Amino acid sequence: MIKTTHTVILLIAIVYILVVTKVLLLPFVVALLIWYLVKDIRDFIARNRFIKRRFPRWLQNTLVFVIIFGVLTFVSRLLIGSIATFADKLVIYEANVAVLNDYLQQQFNFDFIDYIQNFTGSFDFTQILQPVVNGLSQLLSDGFMIVLYVIFLLMEESTFSVKHRLLFKEEERYQQTMELVNKIDASFGNYISIKTLTSFITATLSYIVMNILGVDTPLLWAIVIFLLNYIPSIGSLIATTFPAIIAVLQEGDPWAGLWVLMGVGLIQVLVGNFLEPRMMGNSLNISPLVVILSLIAWGAIWGVLGMVLSVPIMVMLIIVCARFESTRQIAILLSENGEVN
Repeated sequence: MIKTTHTVILLIAIVYILVVTKVLLLPFVVALLIWYLVKDIRDFIARNRFIKRRFPRWLQNTLVFVIIFGVLTFVSRLLIGSIATFADKLVIYEANVAVLNDYLQQQFNFDFIDYIQNFTGSFDFTQILQPVVNGLSQLLSDGFMIVLYVIFLLMEESTFSVKHRLLFKEEERYQQTMELVNKIDASFGNYISIKTLTSFITATLSYIVMNILGVDTPLLWAIVIFLLNYIPSIGSLIATTFPAIIAVLQEGDPWAGLWVLMGVGLIQVLVGNFLEPRMMGNSLNISPLVVILSLIAWGAIWGVLGMVLSVPIMVMLIIVCARFESTRQIAILLSENGEVN
């Protein structure tokens, strides 16, 4: 009973610390994700013997970091331009909302605007973008700190193994912890790399479809699709809904949104249900119910970024719990098929 009480108190304390230090921790977490991408891309490039022999580790890190930072800067500028264009068209969308509301009243005797006002007290379409704008503004304001964190992580990387070896004098304990770290590193890196690739494929194909169908600012919605696809389960659903709603507001015709929903939705189904599982394999070994529950929990603690990180965090938790006999039962409950090692 005392042990259970201590565990509950510890969990409450950890959650409280994570919530309170959210502003300080999130830039570091984003930097950690970028560092993992840099490391995986560098390791992939280093498979080439010429590059491995001729280019030292620090130069490989620098080149990959510069490429990623350049891509992020370029995309950020395009994103800012797309948001400005989208903001200019809000007046047209607001007018089409009224047209659609009249159509719904005539066809189904349903007043959409009145229905929304009953819940919110008002209907201000311009407020829909506010959370997105606030999130992007916060990310841009943290950009300098994120870059610094990535640079220091790359500098410290060369000493990680040395420090780890000095922590354990006993060879057996060192090998056990090394195996655990390597397994976590491989699972986390594998998840982030594959998720980035599949999100990029989904966003690129969605951009082509939206461009063909004439959706306004397709680049903006392709970037939104790319980011939301990191969120398991509900991310792809929300990402498909956004451009479909915009198509309806743009044309004032529900059929326009249906075509976009079918086109982008088909891409999400093909990539999410066929390509991604084949690439991921059984490396995650996490229960679907645990995915949903962790999505809710980490979303409440760290917001959207917590949702993105919910799966890799739970995978790491399963790996760690499986290593100790006292927590092995927890790993079995959290796993997909009960088989942990």
